[in-house]
Amino acid sequence: MTSVFLIDVDNTLLDNDRAKADVAQAIGALVGPDRASRFWSLYEEVRDECGVVDYPETLRRFRRAFPDEKRLSEVDRAVLDVPFERYLYPRALDVIARLWQRGEPAILSDGDRVYQPMKIARAGLLLALRGNVVVYEHKEDHLAEVQRRFPADRYAHIDDKAELLALTKASLGARVTTVHVRQGRYADEAAGGAPPDIVVDRIADLLALDL
Repeated sequence: MTSVFLIDVDNTLLDNDRAKADVAQAIGALVGPDRASRFWSLYEEVRDECGVVDYPETLRRFRRAFPDEKRLSEVDRAVLDVPFERYLYPRALDVIARLWQRGEPAILSDGDRVYQPMKIARAGLLLALRGNVVVYEHKEDHLAEVQRRFPADRYAHIDDKAELLALTKASLGARVTTVHVRQGRYADEAAGGAPPDIVVDRIADLLALDL
């Protein structure tokens, strides 16, 4: 029986909340509180329009809003040059290595098509997953495509968002085991449908489980 493990990135393998907080601190130090506040309002504006976080587009709009800002290039670097390998959760790479012993792991991530793949590669996850990475603006809409790309008898979906796990369960039914990793800002949000099959507090907890 073949098994595929679909693993989220932000707040599942990588502490995205802490990374974002450090980026916010850096931007505030560069341009001051007023312009930093405008940066994050543009960030939310882009997310509302596109349905996904898009840092490159946010930076473009910030440059248009403040063409006189002398530290624009430093703001770009603060956002684009984040050392994401520093934000991996403890033993995240060990979990991936263990999953390779059980089947085929693959990253299934939400995000824009530029920044998110860069983040995944910079964190060392592209190498650890041996190129098994797919990024969609709304991954819940692409489960059929994911199954074609990674065919298997059984799936496990590992994510920090219980709502997305419920959608996967509704689509794949008994063929999928859903695993809620309660890390990050969405840790306490309840599922709108079926509850997760397994709940853990940390990604490292998966080392003690046989999925």
